[in-house]
Amino acid sequence: MTEKESLELIGQMISTAKNNLQKGTGKIFLLWGYLVAGISFATISMAKYMPMQNAHNAYYLWFLMFLGMPVHYWLIKKRENERLVMTYIEKLMRWVWIGFTVSILVVVVGMLLDTVILSYFASDMKGSHEFVRWFQWLLLTPFMLCLYGFALFVSGKAYGFKPLVIGGIICFFASFFLLFSIHKTGVVNVQQFVLGVSAVAGFVIPGHMLNRKEHKDV
Repeated sequence: MTEKESLELIGQMISTAKNNLQKGTGKIFLLWGYLVAGISFATISMAKYMPMQNAHNAYYLWFLMFLGMPVHYWLIKKRENERLVMTYIEKLMRWVWIGFTVSILVVVVGMLLDTVILSYFASDMKGSHEFVRWFQWLLLTPFMLCLYGFALFVSGKAYGFKPLVIGGIICFFASFFLLFSIHKTGVVNVQQFVLGVSAVAGFVIPGHMLNRKEHKDV
């Protein structure tokens, strides 16, 4: 093999690795982007039209997020079966997203357990104590957006895909905005709206662009 042929082979391997980074990834972003955005906007609508004393029940819609897990697993297995090569970046990014998922689960499960314990041992809380009991949930959405921003920003930089980087930056600004306005009246619905818009900007739009790029490359 000549030097020229060696360089061509390396170039082909790099091109193949890039295509494999993109192939199937867009569908995963679209799955979670549409799911988060859909639940966010549906929650706003339900909370708006339900009686005020029952409006909090609209947030049980977020348990629908678990429906995305089997679909996500199927998409991952399909991508792995079609993959020709796996680069070091892909291996690293897999652990970044695993860490992202674990971080969200730790926070959500921790808050749920804390709420259950408080509800059981302090069911007669009123006034300021009741505020302390539920205030932690106002921090969940900004925290999740910050994690979204981190994972998207790192993925975009690692893959060299600017829409993911931009989506991550939008999530950072959204998280800051929600933390800055956390004391405002009606912030719960604002949080749901900002979360939905951020999901569209960070997951849905880049997901469609990845799908388009994948078909173009193929």
